[in-house]
Amino acid sequence: MRSRRRPSPTRDRLDPDQARIQDLELRVRILEAKVRELRAELKVASVKGESRTAAARAVSAARPRPRCPGCTLELPPGRKREDCVWCGFRFDAVGGRTL
Repeated sequence: MRSRRRPSPTRDRLDPDQARIQDLELRVRILEAKVRELRAELKVASVKGESRTAAARAVSAARPRPRCPGCTLELPPGRKREDCVWCGFRFDAVGGRTL
């Protein structure tokens, strides 16, 4: 008696790469919609004669983020550590400098 061949179970499962691609495509569409919305707000502000929106003023008024003296990358927000999260530079090596 001849056995019937079954399709492999891997074809029936959802491909994780495909699911990840679909998730990324959704995120890109959301970001594109936000960019279009911001561009429309800037056009409205320029028509009204406003040179800068409140959000633009807030961004320019913010202090620049502290940088690591070892790799010069911006340090992430939150609790300060004794070493750089990116390169591992020890901040106590530079003495009393505040970051």
